[in-house]
Amino acid sequence: MIPQYVIDNILASLDLPEFIGETVALDKRAGTHEGLCPFHSEATPSFKVFHDHYHCFGCGAHGNALEFLMNKQGLTFPEAVRALASRTGMEVPSSKPAQDRPDALTGTRDVLRRACAKYQQLLLGPNGEAGMTTLNERGIEDDTIIRFGIGFAPEAWGTLTDDRSFDRDCLIAGGLAVPRKEKKGCYDFFRNRVLFPVRSDTGDVIGFGGRRIGQDGPKYLNTPETALYQKGRVLFGFQQAKQAIRMTRSIIVCEGFFDVVTPAQAGIEHIVSTCGTALTDVQAELVLSAADRVFFCFDGDSAGSKATWRAAEMLVPLASDHHEIRLCRLPAGDDPDSFVRAHGAECFQEVLDASPTLAAYLIGEITRGAKIPEARAKSLSVAAALWRQFAAPGLAIFFRQYACEALQLSPEDFDRLAVTAPARPGDSSIRACPCCGSEAAAIPIDNGHMIQCCLCKLSSPITSTAEECRAIWNRRERPRLKSPSKNNEKVD
Repeated sequence: MIPQYVIDNILASLDLPEFIGETVALDKRAGTHEGLCPFHSEATPSFKVFHDHYHCFGCGAHGNALEFLMNKQGLTFPEAVRALASRTGMEVPSSKPAQDRPDALTGTRDVLRRACAKYQQLLLGPNGEAGMTTLNERGIEDDTIIRFGIGFAPEAWGTLTDDRSFDRDCLIAGGLAVPRKEKKGCYDFFRNRVLFPVRSDTGDVIGFGGRRIGQDGPKYLNTPETALYQKGRVLFGFQQAKQAIRMTRSIIVCEGFFDVVTPAQAGIEHIVSTCGTALTDVQAELVLSAADRVFFCFDGDSAGSKATWRAAEMLVPLASDHHEIRLCRLPAGDDPDSFVRAHGAECFQEVLDASPTLAAYLIGEITRGAKIPEARAKSLSVAAALWRQFAAPGLAIFFRQYACEALQLSPEDFDRLAVTAPARPGDSSIRACPCCGSEAAAIPIDNGHMIQCCLCKLSSPITSTAEECRAIWNRRERPRLKSPSKNNEKVD
């Protein structure tokens, strides 16, 4: 991890208007610089650069030099820090020496890394036939197996725990072993499964997802929550997809490990999946910060439909006007894995491109079958509550327009009736500070409302209503990731 004081020194030594002015034409105004926003199309300048941050009053893009570089060039946070450090002549401590210094989790990381290698050796060796048969049935090639680090845990209780080269305490800490209840010792957590390693942002193996072979046990089994692995904070395949995401500026989010591996092998490499949980707000913010075009493609069954709706609701306050979010519904019984195997990558991409956008999907679902007055009134209530949660001004306008057309209402009627619509959960949420990642709070003042970071004191403009203040604050880009709430395992 890069020390915070290093980041602070880099930012303090940088002339932000000069830096941004190298790629954006800026005119100097009293106390600020302004120009056309580089993150969305506009005719009138609404992009302002101050000495320590920038803000677009059109699309809500906001941040410091690091966020600007990450948005413009698709860099990760560490990459952006090192790029700015090189520019300013400052030195960033290497992460490798820090990892070489033992800490409480060094042994666990080492055990996970070696376990991943051993599982893959078992898969590709003479005793991996059961695992290879499962993969061959789906057409998974050797190159793909090696690229994703896929492995195999045999039907044995001591594949790792009986190997004296593995420290048992570290196996337990990494979620690879389970302590015995009635006597000393432990046994392997994964048995008779094809294993998919999940990696952190730095590329370290932090957990596994296991697909059963045969009929015993749950279909999928994931590493339990550990100090290194929190399922709601990571995405499977993100490390392998990074380059493709940067090249295409798009990302596909699905639900299963094979839903990533099969399309990636077929050439659709900008694809990731959740790790056995419903989509979390942390994962949603991660994919929105990584790409401009975001596709969500869950299974074509009732559970997939519910997951798609939950994802759409979650995305409402997180999306900005420069995002193109689409929610894909595959034919019943299909998932990305089976669809690509049956119809090919090109057909899959066509289905994704033809899928409805966020606003169109929401209005379509809300108004589906709403023909009688009572059903239309209910649809209006849901639409109005969601409309209030949109932080992106452009999306909010067109969502309202879609709702009026679908419900055959005038904008005036919609506005009048929307005032009385009950609030939905999340209406009063305030996102983390975009500059330091700390919590922010609403502050009522004499002439209006404002939101201020509890740590760095960054504040929003003063507005007449709390709702308007939240909308302006929540439009700001790239808050740091928050700790997710716990989610139950996905049940197949």
